Amino acid sequence: MKANYYLSSFFWSTVSKILNAILGFVSIPIFLDVFGKAEYGIISIAMACNAYMYVLDLGMNVGAVKYYSQWKSEGKFELIERVTRTNITFYLLISIINIFLLFGLFKSGEYIFSVSSDLVPLLNSCFLILAGFCVLNWLGAVFYQLLVANELLSYAMKVQCLQVGLKFLLLFVIVRCHISVITYFFLYSLIVALPVFPYAYKCMANSYLRSIVPAFYFSDFKKVLFYSISIFALTILQVTAVQSRPIVISMFAENGELMVADFRVVELIPSFLIVLCGMFSSIFLPKTSSLVAKNDTKELCSFASKWTLRTSILTNFVCVPFILCASDVIYAYIGSGYEYLSVWLSIWCMTVILQIHTTPGNAIILAYGRTKPLIVITFLACFISIVLNISLLGQFGVGAAIISYLVYVIIIVSQYYFYYYKRVVHLPSMRMLKGFVFPTLLAFFIMFLCLLSEKVVPEIFTYSNRHEAIISCILKVGVWFVMYAMALQFTGIVNIKDVIGYFPFEKKNRL
Repeated sequence: MKANYYLSSFFWSTVSKILNAILGFVSIPIFLDVFGKAEYGIISIAMACNAYMYVLDLGMNVGAVKYYSQWKSEGKFELIERVTRTNITFYLLISIINIFLLFGLFKSGEYIFSVSSDLVPLLNSCFLILAGFCVLNWLGAVFYQLLVANELLSYAMKVQCLQVGLKFLLLFVIVRCHISVITYFFLYSLIVALPVFPYAYKCMANSYLRSIVPAFYFSDFKKVLFYSISIFALTILQVTAVQSRPIVISMFAENGELMVADFRVVELIPSFLIVLCGMFSSIFLPKTSSLVAKNDTKELCSFASKWTLRTSILTNFVCVPFILCASDVIYAYIGSGYEYLSVWLSIWCMTVILQIHTTPGNAIILAYGRTKPLIVITFLACFISIVLNISLLGQFGVGAAIISYLVYVIIIVSQYYFYYYKRVVHLPSMRMLKGFVFPTLLAFFIMFLCLLSEKVVPEIFTYSNRHEAIISCILKVGVWFVMYAMALQFTGIVNIKDVIGYFPFEKKNRL
């Protein structure tokens, strides 16, 4: 039964992520074509501000699921009932705070954000629409947490897949009916808020909750809240580092709405790559937690070395093709006029490679639970990143956000290698570093050869329309892929069959 639950949850979670990625990929060209770059930038600013406000959650999504699951196994159903109803009160208060913050942006947005004066009414309308759906959006989290704790994650993911389907239908309406930006944003916000109803229905139908009337059992609720706040300190810094970039651009750049639109175009592929490669974390954390609990240091070191190598190779296979074909991909995606963004796409994909290869080590750090030094360095990295983003805007434009995020990732990764791996969790940091550096340098060397061949025989890779650009990408990626796989095999870094099949490859590993 457990195996079926995990399989079903993983399947529907993967389907939901893939559908969302496809939606994001398809929607941007439609928005740029139907609404225009400036209007799309305004929508992006409003969504970025609202997304950042989810830090008000204070880590309850993690804390509530942890304690609900624990209390369920202990048969404390009355306690779950009291805490859940108090959680409803908590989220109602959070939604009220959110509404006031959005209303504050409505009143002062024209002074905060660097947008064209004629687009300020559109931005204000977006803030009002978001405020109108705050209560439904936040209450949805209450019932989602209860479903996950009761092992109904697959149900929640099915609802989210249906939600994505409605968003695709809305895109079709945009293309066919050419509705206004305000109408689109209202309908989109409505679709985002809808899951609260099937979530609540399932909780009530399965008797996970007898009443949805808000309550105030703080003596029971405070245990969950205090645990969640301990997680929140790290989460808010990580969220700030990611979500603040478009907000900073909109506040300090000239024609902020246009630059935010550029940012969203560049962001799409790296975001998808992070989601795709980041799926390893859900696999690593349970395994590392088990090894830490057993105090199996030898196996933990073996796990860290082996999976740093594997993760690095797989991440290179996923990310390097987009660096190799950055300008071709952007041209094939949204046409000419945006090729200047290719260099920033390449740098961001490099950042993803650097970031994702630490996933196994990060899972071990979280399993040990020693996060205080990480909070301190994350605060420092976040502060430096924001200052860089602001100071580099005039010189690099949208690239300032990408450069500043690269610096943020470098600081965090450096702390892993120079402090956490060596002093806290006692991992073989040099072996792990070699497991990242060797296959990554090899991947970039093969990429350099492919770019060199493009200069030697340019007629093969020349294109004049999107279809030819796609063919050019396929040719270059195909050549790189085969050469990289052969190089990995030939150098003895790894047996390529083991990477594809996730089989042990210690005998082939010469690092």
